[in-house]
Amino acid sequence: MKVHSTFTGSKPKKRLIAFSCATALAGFTLIAKPAFAEEAKADSSTNLDVTAATTANVETTADLVETKVVEAPVTTENVASTENTTNVSEQATTSTASSEVVSETASTTASESQAPTESATGQTREAVSTDRAASETASVNETSNSETNITGGQYYRDEYGYWHYKDASGKDLTGPQTVDGVKVYFDQGGVQVKGEFTWDGHYYDKDSGALVTNKFVDSYSSTYYLDENGNKVIGPKEINGAWYYFDQYGEQVKDRFASDGRYYDENGKQVDFGTNRYFELNGEWYYAGNDGAILKGPQTIDGVKVYFDRGGVQVKGYFVKDSTDNNERYYDKDSGALATNQYIIAYNPYRHRNERYYVNDQGIRLTGPQTIDGKQVYFDTYEGSQVFDNFADDGYFYDQDGNRVNLGINRYVQVKGNWYYVGEDGKILRGEQTIDGAHVYFEYGGKQVKGDFDYNNQFHDKDSGNLVTNRFVTVNDKTYFIGADSKAIKGATVIDNIEYFFDEKTGAQVKGNFASNKKYYNSTTGALVINSYVQVDKDWYYVGNDGKRLKGSQTINNVPVYFDPYDGKQAKGVFGNDGYFYDKDSGAKIDLGTNRYVYINDNWYYLNGEGKILKGDQTIDGVQVHFDPYYGNQIKGEFTDSNGHAVKANSYTSPVKYYDKNSGALVKGQYFSHDGKWYYADAEGNILKGSQTIDGVHVYFDYNGVQAKDAIAEGYYYDKDSGARHEAPRKQFIKAGGKLYYLDDDNKISSGYKKIDGKDYFITGYGEVLRGEFGPYGYEPYYDSETGAAVRQRGFVKSGRNWYYLDDEGNKVLGLAKIDGNLYYFSNPVATKYRMGEQVKGELVKPYSFFNYNRSPYDNPVYYFDAETGAAVTNQFFNWKGNWYYFGNDGKALIFDQVINGQHLYFDYQGKQIKGNFVTDYKGTRYYDENSGELVTNQTRTINGVTYHFDENGRAKQL
Repeated sequence: MKVHSTFTGSKPKKRLIAFSCATALAGFTLIAKPAFAEEAKADSSTNLDVTAATTANVETTADLVETKVVEAPVTTENVASTENTTNVSEQATTSTASSEVVSETASTTASESQAPTESATGQTREAVSTDRAASETASVNETSNSETNITGGQYYRDEYGYWHYKDASGKDLTGPQTVDGVKVYFDQGGVQVKGEFTWDGHYYDKDSGALVTNKFVDSYSSTYYLDENGNKVIGPKEINGAWYYFDQYGEQVKDRFASDGRYYDENGKQVDFGTNRYFELNGEWYYAGNDGAILKGPQTIDGVKVYFDRGGVQVKGYFVKDSTDNNERYYDKDSGALATNQYIIAYNPYRHRNERYYVNDQGIRLTGPQTIDGKQVYFDTYEGSQVFDNFADDGYFYDQDGNRVNLGINRYVQVKGNWYYVGEDGKILRGEQTIDGAHVYFEYGGKQVKGDFDYNNQFHDKDSGNLVTNRFVTVNDKTYFIGADSKAIKGATVIDNIEYFFDEKTGAQVKGNFASNKKYYNSTTGALVINSYVQVDKDWYYVGNDGKRLKGSQTINNVPVYFDPYDGKQAKGVFGNDGYFYDKDSGAKIDLGTNRYVYINDNWYYLNGEGKILKGDQTIDGVQVHFDPYYGNQIKGEFTDSNGHAVKANSYTSPVKYYDKNSGALVKGQYFSHDGKWYYADAEGNILKGSQTIDGVHVYFDYNGVQAKDAIAEGYYYDKDSGARHEAPRKQFIKAGGKLYYLDDDNKISSGYKKIDGKDYFITGYGEVLRGEFGPYGYEPYYDSETGAAVRQRGFVKSGRNWYYLDDEGNKVLGLAKIDGNLYYFSNPVATKYRMGEQVKGELVKPYSFFNYNRSPYDNPVYYFDAETGAAVTNQFFNWKGNWYYFGNDGKALIFDQVINGQHLYFDYQGKQIKGNFVTDYKGTRYYDENSGELVTNQTRTINGVTYHFDENGRAKQL
């Protein structure tokens, strides 16, 4: 370990003398080191060939033992100066003896001392040795800005590789500090903060740990600028002649408008779009005002009334709520001008289709009954869409042109297969009515209730519509019994001396199952069943004289049988909870003998003196064996947990014991192999874990008891054949067991972000170099699948089972992206702390999470991305989960009226093709063929029992 002085500038004479002594000692160390290196030993003889220029293989033989002395690279931080990879897959390594490099000021070796790199201000910092720090009195100086400057203490690293600073009194510093003139920060545990923001809002350099000032920094995909005091800049800021903007959290605004109304490009620089002019950006129109900031809200430009939403986007082709009076107005889809005194066609977000509206001289849509151009029309009172081919809230019917129709008075009328009644004023009746002595009911929309329950839960006859009493009825394949009050009976009921049961909530009759009263009712008649076997799904039960299932051991028709004590299922072809076996067909108890093993259903069991199966730990014929504590099957070739249950593959349960796959005997005091992995069971049969010494050999087992072979664990290498522990090479890359590791030179595993030879890496807590993955929480960078170096270039990368696409800076591309002429989509959820971005394949996607509710589905279209290539499907029909879609040239699913290959088709707002159904909108009521989906025209058809004629435009007229 090299230790440098933390003092700069002129030094007191006393310190110079101390350094002279240190120099002499260091010189002695250099002379003595080679001799001592000959004595360095691993746990077994190894040969280590590690050089600074080549990738070495490590071999272990009985005849070849050689120790190489490798010069430790001169650094000021715990990073390597080479990028060599040592392959340790052959045999174990020897200890590496590193010579100490002494600087001009000299240093002595101190345990766990830090040698920080240059600080953000360019000052070189050197660590004080433990010996010197202990022998000198720490000095506390006042800096020029009256902050306390701490000197004379000691940096050190803990067992996890984190840096701390211990002052002269032996206390770890915490919080913001100035050490040797450098502002640093230590968390509550005393760990020095590097490459992060702290609770005080300051950022500290990822290498030196010094407070960063007057500089851009990146943190978790966001960019910040820190001022001369290290505080985040908020709002606009001129930096090096360019203007930037930082939001209320200090995050730099990029590729969007900031709250000051100015646009900032992908680099965060302000873009000048001029003044008093329209401009287009990303397909949207904006207007720059007198000061260059975009306008918002209602505006009059060149005498034309227009509107810009909260983001400054000009509103075109949809209604928007005016911020000045809360009224919704429509602006022309082409010019953006306010529409007045005219019919307009716009998307209705409540009905999910295009509808017709009428706006007055203020641009506000009309509602309720209106007379326009001499015609009586009606607009929905809630959202203002015109009513076509339907009854309106005023009780009148409006035809397919939207004009009011006189249906007469005091008569039933049939519309689209449903019955209505128009009263004295020509309006439809609603609610309870008595007509010609019949008690009938009409829903809110006027449709008569027939063959169903009304709002009051009373049932009406399917033909007359009159109330029904005291009889069974069927609705949607469910049977009910209607009582004297015309409502469905609920619970257990005796009808004509037969007990039935009706669901206590819905009133539907229980058939072929157990009711909530635990009784069984016949699957055909629904009558109570007693003293009989019954079947529910695949299971058998026996119900007694009270209709309830029997449980436990029973004798039925002189046959001993068994039913589960919890749910009453009959035991067939299995052992019951009583320990006996029951026939798979009849369920009768079978005598399998006593005191013997039996093989049943692919498992071994053991019968005791009573003929019952044993469970748990047992000793049979002097052999320790184990049977599942619940089912009783013998455990063979499997691990068990602390509760005696078999440990399933890929579970998170740690194994405790193992039983031989042939004999079933508990394995004790030996190594054993299972599924190609090695384990060790001690004399009691316990599976060993962690560091162990077996027959004088240091070995290691992980949490699941798997022996480490050709692997790095706790800073050591374990041989690929014997598993014996050896010293691992330090300060360089090591390949072992298909993994890549990097270890420091002081038997410590340095985890976290690390820069090695100018490249960025991420080291896990086990010393493994992260490869083929993104960093914590899925954030960039991506680490190369071979070298582990951070990738900062454009291209596809794979992590786990998913593909991602990186831009030129190595950042994940999110959302829609055009790559090599094809359109792709990379997931971009917003309500998660994890950085997603995986490529979507084989799914329908709406790419935008949030958008103005009043805008049409054209603004958030549906795409389908091919299951193999991930490219958007274009110019073709595609069936997804039983629904047909058509994706256009741009990959967007077509919606509403379309003509494809000469056929007039219709797709709903989600892109699903309408087949075998009616569509009613401002064009009237139309029907689309159930097979082709084509608009039906110039023909007569009977649909759902009602006959219609369809004219040349496809409009339906009931005959």
